[in-house]
Amino acid sequence: MGAGLSAAEDDNGPPTVYQVPVKTEADEPIRINFERTVVDGVRRDRLADVCELPLEYETLRVWGNREDIAADTGDYLLFADRDGRRGGEYTLLARIDHATILNEETATAFTDAIGWGDVSDATYQHVMFLDPVFETTLEREDFWEALGFRGWPNDAFSSIDFERDGSTFFEEYDSISDFIAEIRGHKLYPAEPPEDYETLEAAMADIRTRLEDSDRDVSWLETRLGRALIAEWSAALSGFKPSGTVSASTAATFDQLRRICESLEPELVEIAEELGVGSHYSFAPAKTLFLCWVRILQAEIDHAGGVLSQPRLNSILRDTYTVTADEESMSEPSDSSHPAISHVRASTPAVYKFTAPPDYWLTSVEYGAVSFEADHRDRWEGISEGDVAILHSRGEPSDGDLSRQPNGIIGVGILGERIEKDEPWWRDEHETGAHYPFIVTFDRLFLTGSIDDIDTSRSIVDKSIAEIDRETAALTTGSLSIDRANGLCGDASGKGFPVQSEYATFRNDDGTIDYDRPVALLEALSPELREVSPINVHKPYRGSIPAETLDGLYFPEEQGERILEQIATALRSGKHVLLTGPPGTGKTEIARRVCSSLTDSYPYLYSDYELTTATADWSTFDTVGGYMPNESDESGSDELAFTPGVVLNRLKNDRTGTQSNDLIVIDELNRADIDKAFGQLFTLLSGQSVQLPYTKNGREIELTTTGELTGLPADNQYVVPDSWRIFATMNTYDKTSLYEMSYAFMRRFAFIRVSAPELPSDDDQLEDLVYEYADAWGLDPDRNVAMATGRVWRETNDAVEERAIGPAIVKDILRYVDQHPESDLEYHLTQAVISYVFPQLEGVPKRRQIVREIAAVREIDELLLEQAAREMLQVALAENE
Repeated sequence: MGAGLSAAEDDNGPPTVYQVPVKTEADEPIRINFERTVVDGVRRDRLADVCELPLEYETLRVWGNREDIAADTGDYLLFADRDGRRGGEYTLLARIDHATILNEETATAFTDAIGWGDVSDATYQHVMFLDPVFETTLEREDFWEALGFRGWPNDAFSSIDFERDGSTFFEEYDSISDFIAEIRGHKLYPAEPPEDYETLEAAMADIRTRLEDSDRDVSWLETRLGRALIAEWSAALSGFKPSGTVSASTAATFDQLRRICESLEPELVEIAEELGVGSHYSFAPAKTLFLCWVRILQAEIDHAGGVLSQPRLNSILRDTYTVTADEESMSEPSDSSHPAISHVRASTPAVYKFTAPPDYWLTSVEYGAVSFEADHRDRWEGISEGDVAILHSRGEPSDGDLSRQPNGIIGVGILGERIEKDEPWWRDEHETGAHYPFIVTFDRLFLTGSIDDIDTSRSIVDKSIAEIDRETAALTTGSLSIDRANGLCGDASGKGFPVQSEYATFRNDDGTIDYDRPVALLEALSPELREVSPINVHKPYRGSIPAETLDGLYFPEEQGERILEQIATALRSGKHVLLTGPPGTGKTEIARRVCSSLTDSYPYLYSDYELTTATADWSTFDTVGGYMPNESDESGSDELAFTPGVVLNRLKNDRTGTQSNDLIVIDELNRADIDKAFGQLFTLLSGQSVQLPYTKNGREIELTTTGELTGLPADNQYVVPDSWRIFATMNTYDKTSLYEMSYAFMRRFAFIRVSAPELPSDDDQLEDLVYEYADAWGLDPDRNVAMATGRVWRETNDAVEERAIGPAIVKDILRYVDQHPESDLEYHLTQAVISYVFPQLEGVPKRRQIVREIAAVREIDELLLEQAAREMLQVALAENE
């Protein structure tokens, strides 16, 4: 069909030649579509359900635009790389075998199916099928001189007027047909049909040579699969007889092999055509290429399994073997419902589709989030926690130097919080000045790719082109092709997969959320989906803590800002934080607020925080964990299983089993026997991994640092993220406890003092200070109440050196007294002291002296105070007692 001009074409007059200049910028939509559908071609099965196809080839070359009148069969497209107004060169010459104008509905479906909608919102109704396609030898300068052209036309599709004023074209060529025949170069499409291979050895030798001689990356399949997967397949093939009997575990491996082969088939077809691969018996070129390429990889690795042969692969692809159930699988029926599907069905969230280049998704995995530009704030604000996002990776990367990857769905995310950021995360933010300030985090993330092969410890800008290519290939392994996604969506609701824009919502015609298409996609994806934690364990904390973290707390003379700076410095230095000071200075509240701020500001580092109080009974069972009766055992047996303690529970999500990073606040740490309570954690806090004397599924429990982590953590591993920290508080009233903490433990913490304020001896200044605190707390006490409370505070803190109470206790006193009539001030102030100050004096050696100084305050009922001191503190005020 269409090797050149036919007699009929000559009888109908000369063909029209349309000039199609394509800008050279890699991100130009026309450039991207040209590379996809003219240079690379389109598989016919992508278009078969959209319209009648005039050509029989498996791969079609297609062009389109928005013209209203179709070109004629036998006309030609003269493509060019346009470089500015006057630069560039002609590249391809393509004969139009068939052209048509599609109706609006068909044009939309065609635009989506062919992929033009990935880069443009336009719909192209004028569709041209090209056959054949040649390289062209036409020199632009000579051609323009002959026609009198001064530059490229403004239109990307315009017919050439060979008889324009000043043209010398027909002085150089006898006819347009002669011109076309002369400028035709090497024929690129259709390729000459390859010969069949008589033996598999001949096929392997030929394909190996073709791979080595081509521009194709010979490690493409190895990068997509990985040697570990090839070894796993080889082990499963050991002893396998086609159409024989296999175990359930072997069948699962064969199911994986089949799914991967099917997912790679569109790319294998293109590569086989590009290389000129032949067939082998019943195997078409694509399957022959897959078989031989796997065999080549098997020969390169050291494995003790079986080799893949044509009969074995045929049996696996056709599923002709018999499966015998393993005992384990028989006793444990599985739940086929994936968590993402269960979430959609249970909570009926909004379901979105996010489309981005493959290299974009590497940063999304690194930070556990997706981004929005400033212009898309309304879309960002419309997202709610629990909404679901289908993640679509375009074939084309954002950088022309990067390799093209499969165009398909790579995963699904359950969305979490919305946050804003200033610093650059994505590659184009670093390199082109783009800015994506609006972020939505993932609460849960499921991906199809080989996540173990993605290095999240380094930013994408620190990786080479080759490294990014390898990682995007790993990320897109096992993806659901966009062709299959379209088919699944069409079967589910009669509507295709929404590929035309970056963001889309799955909706029905009446505007309601469409769940049929997402569920169909998730059911197809679920065998390949693997849950990935949104937490990046490798990234250290490098931030600061905003002053508004302590809003509502009052610290005189910028004490609060200094405390926050000390905490941030400790965190950046890799230290845990121990807040020390008198009771009531706000240590616990500071720790809680800082942890809350860190969790909100750095969701890719911290998943949550937990507040707990140490006790004298604590042991490693409470902090690390130990054996307990297995709650999940429904048999009624007394089997014991390892249960993590309060610290290990911060490192792994007990609901999903994925990595977490909960900060922990241990209040009143000095109450615990440190050696007994922390045990093996000493080693962990020093930055070294440690094994525990417990097992899980037959393997020892490991507390692992990120430096010793390979891939994702196993079930028996608890990984300590580089940013994980303990926040602890300690009252300095129990000063002896400070010395009971070993130096080995103390040096892992930064000690940050939260002191009580200096209380002035001048009553007017004291009154001012009390009112400063009262204003911060939203209290408005009478002057007598404020002064009396201030005197109690001053006498308490000045009675004994290094014994004081903080503002929080004074706040409780003020709030208590202010609720009663001023006429009863003496009684209620004394009751407030008994209720809030006395508990802080238990065990204090010089507590009698403190009580005597408080009793001297004129607004205190001395008799009531002394009676309470005898009962609660076992002290009397009289000197001779």
